[in-house]
Amino acid sequence: MKKTASWLLIIPSILISIFLFELLSQLFLPWVRNADPGMQHTIYFFDGPDTIFRDYGETFTYVPHSDIRVVTLSYSDVDFNTEYDYHIQTNNFGFVQDTDVIPEQTCRLLLGDSFTEGVGAEPWFRLVSSEIAKLGYQPINGGIGGTGFSSWLKLDRYLVAADIRIKKLVILFISEDYRRPAWNILPGELRCFSDLSLCRVEEGVIFRYRLPPPEELPTWVAKIRAGRVATLKARVRALLPATHRVYKYLTELVRPSPQMARGERGEQESRAAIAEFIKTYGPENVAFIHLPRKEEIDSGPDVFGLKARRAIQEAGGRLFDGFKLCGLVAADYHPNDQHPNSRGYDKIAACTMSVIKEMAR
Repeated sequence: MKKTASWLLIIPSILISIFLFELLSQLFLPWVRNADPGMQHTIYFFDGPDTIFRDYGETFTYVPHSDIRVVTLSYSDVDFNTEYDYHIQTNNFGFVQDTDVIPEQTCRLLLGDSFTEGVGAEPWFRLVSSEIAKLGYQPINGGIGGTGFSSWLKLDRYLVAADIRIKKLVILFISEDYRRPAWNILPGELRCFSDLSLCRVEEGVIFRYRLPPPEELPTWVAKIRAGRVATLKARVRALLPATHRVYKYLTELVRPSPQMARGERGEQESRAAIAEFIKTYGPENVAFIHLPRKEEIDSGPDVFGLKARRAIQEAGGRLFDGFKLCGLVAADYHPNDQHPNSRGYDKIAACTMSVIKEMAR
């Protein structure tokens, strides 16, 4: 009876503690709830020629000289909405910019992930490219969604091998980039982009697909939604995101998961890539701009962002605090997707241009 009574007290206490932790994390630790990409109820669709993306061995870009439509949906248990829908133009290297990149000309290269590419709105690179040209440099938008420092180093080496003469670098990064190892488009993903019927939703949480015909879109959203919540783990993660995040962290301390090993590898690669950029071009020719994710607006840089800043400073690099410099607020991001909206990208363009002008001085 005493044991039964003890459990009757313990179980409600645990449930109340979990409830309070979820509530408090939502108010004071939003990054804990948003750090796990599996929680994101978004789907990225692409429409364009061939396989949308093209593999170049150690790096990848979009298919060159293409008009590509980007549609992102946010969904609930019963419905879905269009978060944004726009077109991008790619140049001869598959970069998101209107002009081709010509070899043997002195260039200023912007490197980064989806924030630099401009995912979520009409490409903001147009706002700075003409200003870069006025300074006597050929502008290049080397932003590729989902990549990190080591992927950017491979892209830089790919351009140098193609006789693109890079003189100045501006590297825009978010905290998450620091733990991303180098990666490339997989053959299965390219098959999915070439033909939607070849996409295998049941193989895992995939975020990017070829855009289906309008009449098939509801069916595909339902299929993707079902695939993402099919497991008990996914359901717990959706219901108790902060608790799941802490549980995952504690279990990885005891038994590191493949994801944790991948993150550690990403940190090592990022640290080495940062040092290599500075060594190759000189600290006066490389600028690092740390941009905030939506969940960092109030709380400041997370642990990976702080590690990235420290790695840049220890390597002797020039770090610009985009949290203060760009003046982004929560309203500058999409409601559900984590990317900035057009107003947010206008701010990023302005603060990037201010950094470029300071480098010129």
